[in-house]
Amino acid sequence: TPGRQNGKRGAGVAASGFAGVSVRDICRHADTSVNMIHHYFGSKEGLLRAVVGQLDENVLLVPMRLLENPARSRDDLLSRMEILFVTTFEAYIRCRDVLVVAIREQTPLPTIQAYNERFIAFLEDAKKRSFVRGEIDPEMITGAILDRILNQVHFAPFIKKVFGIDVLTDREYQARWSRANLDLFLNGFLSPA
Repeated sequence: TPGRQNGKRGAGVAASGFAGVSVRDICRHADTSVNMIHHYFGSKEGLLRAVVGQLDENVLLVPMRLLENPARSRDDLLSRMEILFVTTFEAYIRCRDVLVVAIREQTPLPTIQAYNERFIAFLEDAKKRSFVRGEIDPEMITGAILDRILNQVHFAPFIKKVFGIDVLTDREYQARWSRANLDLFLNGFLSPA
């Protein structure tokens, strides 16, 4: 059966993607009935919406709060950016499975979109206050930062297999990665001329 290829339960479901599996395949993998899926979710698409809906505002509560008010000083901006990297990384780790499904199925994530918009506005304000260089493009900076964090979490199994680093559980690595990337974004990697 599609759900039991190569002796691994669910391997066919994972290989097919959401569009390539039936509700019966999903139920076989989840050890539930078609009636339960239809009762609670209405349809396969309703199930996808419910899964992706788990990534709500509460997941990014701490990073979103950091961006609520404008930075009061350059030091305040730096402090918030440090906390932002770590808390965003942690939030993405907590909801990794949902992120993987959403990425694979190219499902919009309104919470992450709202977070990105708030982050852009925060940097725009910091730019107006001259806390960051006037030449920066806040939209590109936020995109690059959030992309870097998301890719660390999304590709965690690959990173573990190739480099032996468990991105999802190694707190020392997470802190080191956050510090290094924050430094890269804030200072670049060239020494002063």
